Amino acid sequence: MTSTLAEVQRKVKTYLFKQISRQRLKKPTFTLISNNCWGAEVYQLLGLQYRTPFVGLFLHAPCYIELLKNLQSVLYSPLDFVSMSIYPKTNEQRKKNEHYYPIGRLKNNIEVHFLHYESKEEAQEKWYRRLQRTDLSHESLFIQFSERDLCTYELLEKFELLSFGNKICFTTQAYPHLSSSIEIDQYVGRAEVDDGLKLFRACHRYFDVVQWLNSGDGKPDFIGTTIGNLLT
Repeated sequence: MTSTLAEVQRKVKTYLFKQISRQRLKKPTFTLISNNCWGAEVYQLLGLQYRTPFVGLFLHAPCYIELLKNLQSVLYSPLDFVSMSIYPKTNEQRKKNEHYYPIGRLKNNIEVHFLHYESKEEAQEKWYRRLQRTDLSHESLFIQFSERDLCTYELLEKFELLSFGNKICFTTQAYPHLSSSIEIDQYVGRAEVDDGLKLFRACHRYFDVVQWLNSGDGKPDFIGTTIGNLLT
């Protein structure tokens, strides 16, 4: 009985969070570039069509920073596929899990790991279809990064130096001199934050995604904090 009641409460909270978030959003068309599934969760929360190809996939931090350094030229370069990653640990993990998802490769050997796709044909079709909807103009472009998948302090610094106007990075500790970084308390002491889905659920007490998309700084005010607490 207790578990049933808890499940009902969770569903009600999720529903309220979605409805309030959708009512608050003032900018329904935006392109969100993300190194993992965090970005897709934003579109799902708001009930919006994906205007980004970064859905159901992840990039290792070194590749992601290289992508962002030359975003337009890399993003619109041909997408090829390879059987093995340049990252040995990833090859070991794929073999261990017997999960040989497609690995795409863009310009400059930048890998895109299509973790939630069954075939390279599916990955390619959805990548190009969603790519056509992207808008890289300053006012429509939002960039998210997270401290995981071979991220280093040097890569966090490189992200900070990128000239995007709307960018945030979720980290395991405070970096006061990195203005784009947001510490998530539950990850303090860990080597990296969780995957995109778990990170999305964890970040709401610290970051107001709708306020950010409405051209704010993402810092929760009283309303944002109250809404964020619904899911945490």
